[in-house]
Amino acid sequence: MKPTEQQYAALGNYRDIITQNASKIAAALGVSAETLLRWTEGKGEPTSEQAETILEFIKQENKPA
Repeated sequence: MKPTEQQYAALGNYRDIITQNASKIAAALGVSAETLLRWTEGKGEPTSEQAETILEFIKQENKPA
């Protein structure tokens, strides 16, 4: 299932954070960092479930300590 428009827009907004944390996020998704980085370059896209996992990871990483 493709990501929703809202998920896709959010992923674009967090592209820098995703790139900086590519290895951690990729490990959480069970994909290679290369695959994740290709998605940020518009070469393929995550499923809706993977997009949600990425967004949840970003929310957890950006919570104030």
